[in-house]
Amino acid sequence: MLLAALIQDLPVDSSWMVVFALAAVIAALGAALAAWAAWATHARVSEVSGHVASLEHLGELARDVRELVRDRSDLDLRRIEHVLVELRDTQARLEDVLLRHADATRQALVRGDAGTALSLPVGDDMGERAVNRLLALSYDRVQIITRAEKLAELQSGDGEILVEARRDGVLHKGRVLVRSGRIANVELHPAYSIFP
Repeated sequence: MLLAALIQDLPVDSSWMVVFALAAVIAALGAALAAWAAWATHARVSEVSGHVASLEHLGELARDVRELVRDRSDLDLRRIEHVLVELRDTQARLEDVLLRHADATRQALVRGDAGTALSLPVGDDMGERAVNRLLALSYDRVQIITRAEKLAELQSGDGEILVEARRDGVLHKGRVLVRSGRIANVELHPAYSIFP
């Protein structure tokens, strides 16, 4: 209302000047507001692009992970686990054999026959091969039932090794067939299938 009263008191030529001045002020305010909005948008885009630039290495990381998975896809983790279990069991058996051998040597020294050669038990090689085969076939807790003397005979002959093992918690019983000193086949069946 005050603006309308001021414009009425002005001569006609001056009233148009005030209108133009007001339009210029409004346009200047609009331009200033647009400039501020552009600056704020530019600042926000710069901030976001800074965050995006810090995440650019993720593309390279994803590519590296895909290559690693492709290169390692042939690894069977279950089989590696069984090999590690086999190594642990072999170490325990080796330790037992070495302790028995050391004990026998000490007893031989006490008796006075230190000159006699003490030999390690024979037949462990065929038993070890049977255990390794069963571990590779995903069995665990493998027990050889066949006597050591029989295992020694199988080093170069034919026969079978009686075994018990577990797979997925189920007891399996059966045999490992040996032909000419080599493992020819494995025949194990769940123990519950033996009974009707």
